[in-house]
Amino acid sequence: MSVRLPPLEFTECITDSPYFRENLHKHEKELENTNHQIKRLIKEVKELLDAANKLSQAQRSFAKCLEGFKFECIGSTQTDDERVICKSLEEFSRLINAIEDERGRMVRVQYNYNNLMPYNVPYLRFILYTVSGKPRQTPTIYRDIVCM
Repeated sequence: MSVRLPPLEFTECITDSPYFRENLHKHEKELENTNHQIKRLIKEVKELLDAANKLSQAQRSFAKCLEGFKFECIGSTQTDDERVICKSLEEFSRLINAIEDERGRMVRVQYNYNNLMPYNVPYLRFILYTVSGKPRQTPTIYRDIVCM
């Protein structure tokens, strides 16, 4: 559902009419709602990244169990089937660990990005350049990202 806001007219700003004030109030309310939604999205992303870390820990624990799985031999040696099963479980364990290594890299990149940037780059550019004009002092952590 999209919200249709009437445009803010410069001439009405000068006259400071009740219509303009009401219209301005609608715009401010919509900006507050949008800001709240963005903050909620950021919170959800952080929770998602935390859940991904917990999943990764559980997967690694499972892989460790698979890697350590051994049949107790009845007799002097393992059967061919037992050796094949053990090798298969070890290989599966290596694959799970490789997947978790990649997932870990991906989550680390996203986690670092979210800690550096509380908002996404287009939104930050909009706030820094459009709303407040070209900033005189861009915060250091944003300077490299915003000036891309």
